[in-house]
Amino acid sequence: MNFFLIILGKFIIKISQFLNLGSGSTWPGHIALILYNKFIEDIINKNNNLKIIVIAGTNGKTTSTALLKFLLEKSGKKVFTNSEGANLLNGVASAIIKNSDIFSRLKYDYAIFESDEFNLPLLLKKISPDKILILNLFRDQLDRYGEVNTIALKWLESLKTLSVKTEIFINGDDPQLYHIGSKLSQKVQYFGVDTKLMELKNIPHDVDSIYCPVCLSLLHYQQLSYAHLGNFYCSSCSFKRFGEKVVDFSKTKIHYPMEGLYNVYNTNAVLLLIKSLINIKIKDINSWFKEFVPAFGRQEEIIYKNRIIFILLSKNPAGFNQSIQTVKKILKNKKANFLLVLNDRIPDGQDVSWIWDVNFKPILEVASNVAVSGDRVYDLNLRLRYEDEAKKITTFENLSDAIESIVNKTKEGKRLFILPTYSAMLEVRKILLGRKLL
Repeated sequence: MNFFLIILGKFIIKISQFLNLGSGSTWPGHIALILYNKFIEDIINKNNNLKIIVIAGTNGKTTSTALLKFLLEKSGKKVFTNSEGANLLNGVASAIIKNSDIFSRLKYDYAIFESDEFNLPLLLKKISPDKILILNLFRDQLDRYGEVNTIALKWLESLKTLSVKTEIFINGDDPQLYHIGSKLSQKVQYFGVDTKLMELKNIPHDVDSIYCPVCLSLLHYQQLSYAHLGNFYCSSCSFKRFGEKVVDFSKTKIHYPMEGLYNVYNTNAVLLLIKSLINIKIKDINSWFKEFVPAFGRQEEIIYKNRIIFILLSKNPAGFNQSIQTVKKILKNKKANFLLVLNDRIPDGQDVSWIWDVNFKPILEVASNVAVSGDRVYDLNLRLRYEDEAKKITTFENLSDAIESIVNKTKEGKRLFILPTYSAMLEVRKILLGRKLL
């Protein structure tokens, strides 16, 4: 059965690539799982020498997967991933089809599977990874996932079922995740950032988990990095962040390869995990990081008509606010043009009320021109008008028109910032590059 499914899947991948319909990162696996729902575990169980790493979280999965793959390959290891960000079961199955031979053999040292929040418990029923990295938990796609408390409970129950041999790496600055780690019998390590990088004193609007997961009292923070991540403590019970358990690499002279505090978290997470896999020196990491190219849509640069298009995927309040803070840091009060794109398709979530928890003011302060587009362009236009006069904002129902207009307003050689939701990011890239990704 597996022989037939792999041959069929590889054929679908070739046809999809030949017709420029995408990379075949979902449909081969989707069909395989319909025909045989034990396809994933069957193939994995036949490849006992393959080490499995799962990366989950709301934000940063694709970047962390790319970083880890990059460092492992630089150290001489063979690695495959569901690299196009197809992080549901069909994406995992497709990655297996793409990288196995017709006899179900995966001739690699490591497989890294990124998984979205809802999919994680489903994936862990099929495979028991050697390592699992939990990056963060933010409000995202409320219509699909529900509140973060619901996801946290599902994660805890699924993680408890894993083998004691599975090593778990958790964001120690996230109260919900820190609590999950304290309830597990497996070996758990925590990553985070140094408190000196936590510049916020007051709880921001995009916060999600501000109640103690032990006694349900309101949490307090000595400092916050962003959203609900920070140096937390509960004044009603003993629950708090134990700083000595949280590993940060910012004092080790690491040259972080990407902008933004959220990418400090991603990099620290990957470095903590890779230390458990191979012996790697800081000087080698810094040398290799100079060659690292960000994953698609995650601080990706595309040259289009002699303009530098800088794409920052922004799909929920915490992520969008961090994109804005990163742009602000890059510009250093200089002016630039922006295109914001808001879609409400299944990969984005159909509830777009979250845009009211995004602080758009820093963008409008440094923007010369702002174009807005997407399926929910008028929702976005209304939100921006609460922050700024309409003179900077131009509305486009057609995304291609929006791109051409804002590009024409940008001088050659200058940088244009595009902040899209997930499906919008794929559309933007298709227009700029002339091909589909998925």
